[in-house]
Amino acid sequence: MLNHNWECLTKEAIAAYSNHAFDDAVNLNKQALSLLEISFDDDFNRDVESTITAATVSFLNLAESYTVLGEFVLANAQYENAINFLQVAMTRSDVSDQQYSIIIRTLTRIRCEWQLFSQSHFSELPSQSHPLMETFSNVVSAPKKVIHH
Repeated sequence: MLNHNWECLTKEAIAAYSNHAFDDAVNLNKQALSLLEISFDDDFNRDVESTITAATVSFLNLAESYTVLGEFVLANAQYENAINFLQVAMTRSDVSDQQYSIIIRTLTRIRCEWQLFSQSHFSELPSQSHPLMETFSNVVSAPKKVIHH
């Protein structure tokens, strides 16, 4: 079960965003993400789909808040952070095939969201931010390592 405080902070962040308090939304989403990271191992083992979804929501909400603030490099970094976060999760030795599949589907969703973002804000991003798709391709094309004990 996900941390109740994560849910409350996320709802507050959404409300702040809706009220155009974008700096508050950024701070609340950062707090929610920090809580999620602290309990990630336990939450991942209990309910992988909810945990991966929550992490994705936090990263994408941060990206959206930064975008509306005109902080395109910081917004772009959230897509990279999400991919890196999920890449670490998928390389855990205890990841089942089902969990791996959930992570890959989520990575695909993040890729789609990033493509929409980058198409809209390509000119505002420095050229060194564009390798994200290469990172994504490497993550998704890497076969799952099967470890038998």
